[in-house]
Amino acid sequence: MIKLLVALLISQSAIAGYVVKQKIKNNLVHVVAVEKANIASLEILKLKSLQEVIAEKEVVEPVVYEEIYYPENKLPKKFHPFVFKKEAPLDNQLAWPGSEVREIVKSGSDSNRITITILGDGYTEGEKEKYFSDVKRMVKDMFQDITFKSYLSVFNIYAVFTPSEESGISDIQTRRTAFDLYRSPKNSKRGIMPGNRQAIEKALKLIPDYTDYPIIIANDDYYGGLGGRYAITTRSLTSGTMVLRHELGHNFSNVGEEYDGGQVYSGANFSRTKNVPWKHWMTGSKLEVHEAEFLTGAYIWQDLGTEDFSTQFDFPNKKGYTYDLKISSVGWASDQDVKVLLDGKELELNGVFTKDRSFFRTKRVPLSSGKHNIQILDNNRDGNNVLAYANGYAYPKSYNFTPDVIGAFNVFDNGQRQRGYRPMHNKCLMRDMRSKVFCPVDQENIWIRFLKRISLIDSVKEVNGKYEVKTLDLSGLEIKWFKKNRNTRVEIPKFSGQKLVDLKSLGTGKYEVEVTFNTPEIRLKSEVTTDTKEIKIK
Repeated sequence: MIKLLVALLISQSAIAGYVVKQKIKNNLVHVVAVEKANIASLEILKLKSLQEVIAEKEVVEPVVYEEIYYPENKLPKKFHPFVFKKEAPLDNQLAWPGSEVREIVKSGSDSNRITITILGDGYTEGEKEKYFSDVKRMVKDMFQDITFKSYLSVFNIYAVFTPSEESGISDIQTRRTAFDLYRSPKNSKRGIMPGNRQAIEKALKLIPDYTDYPIIIANDDYYGGLGGRYAITTRSLTSGTMVLRHELGHNFSNVGEEYDGGQVYSGANFSRTKNVPWKHWMTGSKLEVHEAEFLTGAYIWQDLGTEDFSTQFDFPNKKGYTYDLKISSVGWASDQDVKVLLDGKELELNGVFTKDRSFFRTKRVPLSSGKHNIQILDNNRDGNNVLAYANGYAYPKSYNFTPDVIGAFNVFDNGQRQRGYRPMHNKCLMRDMRSKVFCPVDQENIWIRFLKRISLIDSVKEVNGKYEVKTLDLSGLEIKWFKKNRNTRVEIPKFSGQKLVDLKSLGTGKYEVEVTFNTPEIRLKSEVTTDTKEIKIK
C-alpha cells in the first residue's frame, strides 16, 4: 500500500496583524497606539469609528475614535514607529500590585473570539470579591438573558481587578481610585467620564490578547455611564445592566442614539431620508413612514423640592392627534412622591418607581388645538425628587405603535429638529432604556460586524486518520465538504452536516470544508456568514 502523506493547507482562523488606535479632531490624526492582534481577515478592516465620548447631553469635544486592523504585511510604514509588543507580564501583581485577572466566559481561543475585558473602578482591596460578584451578576443579566444571549459563544469575557485607595467614584468629593472616574456634571445621575485613560489602557494590558471591547464598572449604586471608546456603567442593581446594554449597543453596533434630544445619530439604525437601508426588515410590502411632532423638550435636571416644574406647549390643529409625555427622574421611589398634571388633571405614569434613575411614559390622550400646561409637583418634599427631562409629543391618528413594526420613525436632535429616521417606534433599547432587546436592524448589524472579525471555523485537524472541523458553538450551522478539481468543486453529499469525516477514503487531492451560519437574525446577504478551509492530501 502507498502511504498517504497529508498536508493541511489551512490558514489559521486568525491572521497576525495590528490594530491602529487613533483619534481624529479637526481633521488632525493622533495615533494613540498600535497593538498586536489576531483577527480572521486578510483584508484591512475598520473595526470602530465613533465619537470618542457618547454621553447624555454632555458637551464634549468633537473627537472621533477609530480602530483599524491591518494584516501584518499591510501595516503602513508610517505606523511602524508606534508598534509595541503586547505581551502578558510574567506576574500581573508586578505589573499592577494587588491586581487579579479572572476568566468569566471562555468559549474558545482569544484569537478567534470577540474579547471583552471588564475593569472596575472604586473598589478597594477589601471589596475585591464584591467586584467579581458584580461582574458575574451583570454578565449573567446581559449574556445569559435575552439581550446578547444568541452571541454568547462568540465572546471571551475577562474581569480585571485593580484596587483603588478609596471606595466609590468622584462626584461632590474627589476619590482616589484606580482610573479616576468622575460624574459629570457633579451631583447628577448622567455621564461618568474616564479620568485617567493611561491607567485604563495599562489595566487592559493585563489581558495578553487585544481587547475588542473594554467595559468599566464604577462602584456606585446609582445610574450613570458612557459610550464611545469605553463602555462605562455602575454596579447599580436597578440601572447598571440597563446602562451597559445601551452603551455596548453603541460599541458593538458602531451606532449613535435612537432617542430624541441626543447628539450622535449615525450608523445602521439611522437614515437621513425616508429611503431607509433596512427595507429588507419591513413588516409589510410597503414602507411605513411615521412622523410624530416633538412639542416640548425640557431637559432641566430640576430639584422639585426647590421649585415645581411647569411649562406650556402648543398642540397642533390637526384632527385625530394624541399627546403623551416621556419623563425621566431621580428619587421618585413611589407614585406618591410626585404628581404630573396636564391642564390640572393628573396623568398616570407607566414605569418603575425607584430612588435611582427612572423612565416613564404617560397614556396618550386627545387634545384640542392651542395652548396647554404641564405641571410636575413634588408631593412629599422629601428632598430627593429630581426631574431629569420631560418630552412631549403629538402623534397622528395613522401612527403605528405596534411594537414589532419595522418602518421609518422620525427622530429629533437636542435642538428639537428632525434629524432623520430610526427603524422602530419604541422597542429598541437604543431608544428606550427599559427595553432588553435591540431592533432587528441593530441585531443583524452586530452579527455582521462580529463575523467580519472572526471565523465560523476554529480549526480543521487530523484525528486518528480522519478530519475534524471545529466550529463556533452556534445553532444553525450548515457544514458541507467538497472535492476540488482545478477551478471547480463538487460536493460530497455523504459528508453533509458531519464534523468528522474520512477524506482519505476518497484518495489524494484538494478538499474543502464550508460552514454557513443560518439565522433569522441576519437577512442581508453577506459573505461573512460563510467560511471555508482547504485540505490537501498527498
